[in-house]
Amino acid sequence: TGHRKPAAGEVFVRGGRADGLAPSAFAALRVGRTFQITQLFGRMSVLENMLVPGLARPHSKKPAALRAARQHLEFLGLAALEKLPAKHLSGGQQKLLELGRALMLDPDILFLDEPFAGVNPFLRDEIIVLVQKLHAQGRTFVIVDHDIQALQRLVLRLVVMARGEKIADGPVEAVRHDQEVLRAYAGV
Repeated sequence: TGHRKPAAGEVFVRGGRADGLAPSAFAALRVGRTFQITQLFGRMSVLENMLVPGLARPHSKKPAALRAARQHLEFLGLAALEKLPAKHLSGGQQKLLELGRALMLDPDILFLDEPFAGVNPFLRDEIIVLVQKLHAQGRTFVIVDHDIQALQRLVLRLVVMARGEKIADGPVEAVRHDQEVLRAYAGV
C-alpha cells in the first residue's frame, strides 16, 4: 500500500502497475489500510480523526465529509463517542476508529494489519461482523492476523507465512491441518 517499497516482485491494482507508488496514490486507487499499531491523532476527537482522510480527498467538502464520518461512526458503533479524544478509546475502539478512517477513503480493497490484536473477545466478534457486512457490500479484504479462529470466520483462502516465506496456501480447513503450519505455529 505504498508504506514500504517491495524488495522483489510486482504489485498491480486493477491491471496497472502500482509498486513504488506513494500511499496517497494507493488511496486514490481506492486501496485502504489499517495498521497493527493504530496511527490515530490522540488529542483530536473521534470525529476529527475521521475528517482527516475525509477532507484529504480531492474535491471534498466539509458538510459531505461530516455526513460520511457520522454514517461510518454509526456503522462502527462509535457515534456516541464522536467528541471524545481518540487517546481515551480502548484498544479495540481505536482499531474500529482506524477502520472508519480507512472507510472515509471509500476503498474497494482494504488491508487490515492485525485487526484483532489486543482486542477483547466481544469487540473482536463485532469487528468480524463489520468486516462481513463490508465484504457483502463488495469490498475485498486482505487480513494479516495470528487469530486463526477469527480468520476462519472471515476467509475462504488462508496463506501462512513463517520466517518471511509462504509455507501454506489454500482453503482454511486444509491449511489449519497442514503439518508444516502445525510445526511452525503449534510446535507439533
